[in-house]
Amino acid sequence: MTNHPVNLLAVVVVGCLTFLAACTDGFGGRYHPDNYAMGAVHGPAMKSQAEDCRTCHGADLTGDSTDVGDAPSCDGCHDATGTNPTAWRTNCTFCHGGVDDDTGAPPRNVDGTDLVGPFPSHPTHVNGSDLAVAYDCVQCHVKAIDVLSPGHVFDDTPGEAENDFGAGLSPQGAFSSSDGSCSNLYCHGNGRSDNGTVTAMAPTMECSSCHASMTSGPSGWGGMSGAHALHLGALGVTCADCHTRVTSDGTQITAVALHVDGAREVDFSVGSFTWDAARQECTGACHSVQHNGFTWGGGGGGSVHPPGFAASNVHGPEFELQRQDCRGCHGDQLQGGSGPSCDSCHQQGWRTDCTYCHGGGLNDTGAPPRDLGSSNNNASQSFVAHTKHVTQGVAAAWDCVQCHVKPTDVMSLNHAFDTTPGVAENTFTAGLSPQTTYNGTGTCSNNYCHGNGRAANGTYTDGLGPVGCGSCHAGQNSGSTAWSTMSGDHRKHLNLGYKCGECHQTVSNAAGTAIIAPLLHVDGQKQVKFVATTITYNPATKRCTGPCHGEGHNETW
Repeated sequence: MTNHPVNLLAVVVVGCLTFLAACTDGFGGRYHPDNYAMGAVHGPAMKSQAEDCRTCHGADLTGDSTDVGDAPSCDGCHDATGTNPTAWRTNCTFCHGGVDDDTGAPPRNVDGTDLVGPFPSHPTHVNGSDLAVAYDCVQCHVKAIDVLSPGHVFDDTPGEAENDFGAGLSPQGAFSSSDGSCSNLYCHGNGRSDNGTVTAMAPTMECSSCHASMTSGPSGWGGMSGAHALHLGALGVTCADCHTRVTSDGTQITAVALHVDGAREVDFSVGSFTWDAARQECTGACHSVQHNGFTWGGGGGGSVHPPGFAASNVHGPEFELQRQDCRGCHGDQLQGGSGPSCDSCHQQGWRTDCTYCHGGGLNDTGAPPRDLGSSNNNASQSFVAHTKHVTQGVAAAWDCVQCHVKPTDVMSLNHAFDTTPGVAENTFTAGLSPQTTYNGTGTCSNNYCHGNGRAANGTYTDGLGPVGCGSCHAGQNSGSTAWSTMSGDHRKHLNLGYKCGECHQTVSNAAGTAIIAPLLHVDGQKQVKFVATTITYNPATKRCTGPCHGEGHNETW
């Protein structure tokens, strides 16, 4: 359309008295009420189809002199300058706005008010921003040629501007009028497909609103195409190194016409470096590596990885310590991308086999001895007692859930790829000691499992040596002072010469010096079972009943 600085709210109505006199009901009476000639009155009635002007003013609004209407042409009043009576028909701002801009997109709503309509982001889209150019109406609508274009003013959806993304950058786009959201978008997607979703009142857009940015880290970079993750991570390359025409520093767009334009703009800051868009190959020297037909992500005429990288003790540490993010080339689930699927080389079941990455040299639990980085030196680990915890000793073999969020496979959230490379975060909430804390250097505190059995009051430092009965609570030979810290009548009975095994025979040997049932020890329960069959214990009331050691009992512990 041709835009003219004419606004229906400000139009100078020419010959309005003649117009009102001519608009009759066919019987000598006037059809419209007083002041109807004002744009602010009859404009909203037309746009919301409260009135169909064509009934009286003709199918093309050029006037009608039949018995039905005898009404004049709309061109006669809408010609504010007196020089171009039909200009209003192709001037978007005449009906749609022009208060804040001259594009014809609201701010003014179709009801004639200056209030923002159901999509308040119209001005941002049609005026442009720091991130993209000013978009034409065809991105989201079938753009009318003039006021009477089919499906425009007079259609079967009064007052609605139907969305049709078919002629724009996001032909699969969809708009929800209920919450002002758009979905299936290229223009708000990650640049790889029509996968963007945005709401009308979304915060100001920045790089990471749609795709990963310079500061997104390995997790964000892993969702990008080809070898983005490798370049942005281990190699320290910036966005501006490969997209220098679009951004000069990787944090702002310097050429909005080349951004969100449906094309991938690849242009290197290194002048001697070239890119073949058809073959997606790089040639030249960059980041201290000579490329000779390297395809984006490896293969082609070269390889991203050096010779010998396929050996597990070479690429394993790179993966485990996140020195390289394999997802950049091998797919977001390592199922294959520009590089092959990791499954094609790794043995079947490797994704759920803990020992495949974590060890198995001294046990088959998947807990180290082998440290991350493929070191077989147990002492290099931050917690050398892993093996003691995952194999049965004085207690059961503990599962990883006691101290960690246990992954279900290699790609579980916050497992191999997270924001703390090479660190196994501790979370005790699913174990016996949910209050436990770990200081990162070998000391656990607030433990039930290293406490005295009465509360989560244990503290233990990795590497202190073997743990015996007296390491956590008083033992058979600890003496009266230590026995006084135990519950109930422990001190009384031990002073009388009774053994732990006499009251805890399912857990302890008769002498009270060894655990005979590790599964019943440190299990969150108090295991009471007497050698003497004449006495019983009620755990609910903590009451002993019956004769034992020459004395009748009917008392609480």
